[in-house]
Amino acid sequence: MTHHKDQDRPKSDRQILSEQMDESLREYNRNNRSLLLSSMAAGMEIGFSVFLIAAFYSHFHASISHQLMYLLAALSYPVGFMLVIIGRSDLFTEHTTLAILPVLDRRKSFPQLLRVWGLIYSGNMLGAIVFSALFVQFVDMTDRFDASVFTYYGEKMLADGIGGQFLGAIFAGWLMGQLAWMVTSSAETISRITVVAIITFVIGLGGLPHCIAGAVGMFCAWFAKNTTVGLLDVLQFLAIATTGNIIGGSIFVGRVKYSSIRHSH
Repeated sequence: MTHHKDQDRPKSDRQILSEQMDESLREYNRNNRSLLLSSMAAGMEIGFSVFLIAAFYSHFHASISHQLMYLLAALSYPVGFMLVIIGRSDLFTEHTTLAILPVLDRRKSFPQLLRVWGLIYSGNMLGAIVFSALFVQFVDMTDRFDASVFTYYGEKMLADGIGGQFLGAIFAGWLMGQLAWMVTSSAETISRITVVAIITFVIGLGGLPHCIAGAVGMFCAWFAKNTTVGLLDVLQFLAIATTGNIIGGSIFVGRVKYSSIRHSH
């Protein structure tokens, strides 16, 4: 009975930091191939957010308002994140917060951090490219999807100027860092799913650039015929989104949470 009560009690901030530190150190100790494959899986799985947005768009955009379509797209956004986070694949924007903790604690060096970030980011991008290529091919071969969704998504991603995208990406990284923190503090799978759904819905509804989910949409828009998205658009989006996500996740969450907990104990 006591054990059950302990389980129900919320975790302390110190306990969450300790668990995140352990989880992060496990990532540092994994070999390159294992990290790359897990990250590649995450890049492909997150593509199902774009898949669901495309399905809703294809079936409903002609008969519903632009505002309702936007809401459906935001509601679709959490699906890929649930597959990745609950399925324990490695997503770069979670690790902007997690991987920096051992560096702040002086257990790992900055070059070691760059190795983990580099492998996870490369794996995520490879996965995003594979999913996008397959999905664009699938849309070409089926009547169930409307290929104009890629133009819709590309325009949506590039709607803000560089400054707006950058600040939006900082907010997205900040929210993903909070997500990593809250997933660790949640004991049950249902709580974790709820946290993932709410936070990624906020990112989707806010139109905040997420460097991996956004990459799938941008690669699709680039690979598809009859869109105006070029390679330079894709690279610019990725540079801005990635930098902003890193700042939001590692500084606003990783650095701040780490410092506040260390100084309070």
